[in-house]
Amino acid sequence: MTVTHDTLRGFLAAFNSHDLDAIMGYFADDCVFYLPRGAKPRGDVFVGKADVRAGLATRFEGIPDVH
Repeated sequence: MTVTHDTLRGFLAAFNSHDLDAIMGYFADDCVFYLPRGAKPRGDVFVGKADVRAGLATRFEGIPDVH
């Protein structure tokens, strides 16, 4: 995927609306996603689409107005 301004705008719009289906469309099957906060000293790490989706879902539930 080529990253363009439109790609970034789409990703941010999906994230800000908490649309997990749209967000996950931007991730590869073997993706790795790092959150700066979490249970581990350097934050949470999610590997693979299912794990990333679950991690983001938990984040959206815990901080429902996150943008």
